[in-house]
Amino acid sequence: MNPHKENCVAVIGGGPAGLMAAETAAQAGMQVDVYERMGSVGRKFLVAGKGGLNLTHAEPFAAFVTRFGTRQAEIRRWLEAFDADALRAWATGLGVETFVGSSGRVFPRDLKAAPLLRGWVRRLRASGVRFHVQQRWLGWTGAGALRFSSTEGEREVEAGAVVLALGGGSWSILGSDGSWCDILERRGIEIAPLQAANCGFDVNWTAFLRERHAGAPIKPVSMQWTSASGEVIHRQGEFVLTRDGIEGSLVYALSAHLREEIARHGSTTIHLDLLPGRDLARL
Repeated sequence: MNPHKENCVAVIGGGPAGLMAAETAAQAGMQVDVYERMGSVGRKFLVAGKGGLNLTHAEPFAAFVTRFGTRQAEIRRWLEAFDADALRAWATGLGVETFVGSSGRVFPRDLKAAPLLRGWVRRLRASGVRFHVQQRWLGWTGAGALRFSSTEGEREVEAGAVVLALGGGSWSILGSDGSWCDILERRGIEIAPLQAANCGFDVNWTAFLRERHAGAPIKPVSMQWTSASGEVIHRQGEFVLTRDGIEGSLVYALSAHLREEIARHGSTTIHLDLLPGRDLARL
């Protein structure tokens, strides 16, 4: 038994959400232990960094909040306490300068994730956060202790509070396989079905288009989508034409809307302007 467990916080998951939770708890004077399934923390974070590591967006607060769909009222409160400017200041505190790209997205100056992650973990260790890797969470014992399996067998851990930062179900090779859904459901906790968030979409291209242009970036381009109810959304940016369809930042910005429409009707249609900002006379 741990007589001081009330002051101990166990964070399960060593991705950005888990690390931020660990940082916040440590700043509040808690003893924090981070348990990560993989051999090191932040692996998915590093993969995201291969695309430049889009940290946040520089658009005005009122517009930024609307990007969070049905949860914007709740997330507004979080952003009012820690907005895009606060995130940039936080990165600067780790020695990572940021810049605003032409799209309004904010990136590290060197477009790399590794320096930020190294500085972050170093600061967490200095604040007393302890890291435990190759620890797969199995759930709880009958007495309420956390169960973990590792190469050394199973262990039990007691903590005053537990933060679950377990990731989704789309990156099993990096530890996010969604297996935690079963653990929580067995405890009687209702789980919303996992859905794709930022995702690409299938398009029935011709063989010629696939063979000649798969992998081609499409930019600059504007995309317009109209829902069955008449809602019109317009965005400008870029995406990639793949062998099976489309993916990339512009597509991701509309992915939730497209996903819902396809779920209801089986398909949806987008309209592209391949020469945005040019009137008919100039064309």
